[in-house]
Amino acid sequence: MSDVVKMKPAPGYEQDLLKRIHAEHEAAGENFNLPVYLDLSCCLSLVGTLQLALRHPNMVGPSAQIAHRFIAGIIERMKESGLPAHAELMEMGNHPEFDR
Repeated sequence: MSDVVKMKPAPGYEQDLLKRIHAEHEAAGENFNLPVYLDLSCCLSLVGTLQLALRHPNMVGPSAQIAHRFIAGIIERMKESGLPAHAELMEMGNHPEFDR
């Protein structure tokens, strides 16, 4: 369990946290990259979970745009890696008409 779950937030905690996050973001700029290595099962699960979240009517805005770009990048990477069937399956998840 994380320390955040164990604590009771003091008044003003959320505002202070947002200020600290903003300062970290500004300081990091474009210099922060997080390499992530995923196997095929993780890719399928992650993309499917994002696609499901994107079906929610309130999932719009910048977060949704980032998720769509991420999914498109994973699908393209599957194609480039010689995994066209995986790419096709992931692309189907972008289209509710393929739901069963």
